Amino acid sequence: MSNISESRDHSGVNRPQQLEVLVVQSNPADTLLTLEAFRVAGLTSGLHCVEDGEDALMYVRREGKYAQEAVPDLIFLDLSQPRISGLKVLTVVKSTPSLAHIPVVVAAGADDPEFVRNVYMLNGNCFIQKPEGLPRFAKFIKACYEFWGGVVTLPSEKSETN
Repeated sequence: MSNISESRDHSGVNRPQQLEVLVVQSNPADTLLTLEAFRVAGLTSGLHCVEDGEDALMYVRREGKYAQEAVPDLIFLDLSQPRISGLKVLTVVKSTPSLAHIPVVVAAGADDPEFVRNVYMLNGNCFIQKPEGLPRFAKFIKACYEFWGGVVTLPSEKSETN
């Protein structure tokens, strides 16, 4: 992974560098909405999607069919996952030294206080309730992407532990 920093476009406005984003979303309709929200927000490259928690763990561990994929810079994780729950995915990512540095944005359809508390207890980086409607969802996606891609400094490849 590269160190993420801002760049200036021709107008002098700071733009975040491209991030490799892993979207973990099991519901096909929500996947389409999420991808469209990324597109509306102007984020059209570096997106990778998996359909369940098991594939998410294989992806971040670079196992099986994901062996050639890059470790993502950011994970956008829906809590509702078949086979392996979103909370279990979060637990594994945050307890694995070579993955713990990856910011995980957890999204859910409801803001159940117990889920929110569990996400933060498991070191999730933020919890968002998925807003209704594409424009508002795109605004949330863009804000997350700009924050993780342009405001904070993420570890570089050289600082990773394997």
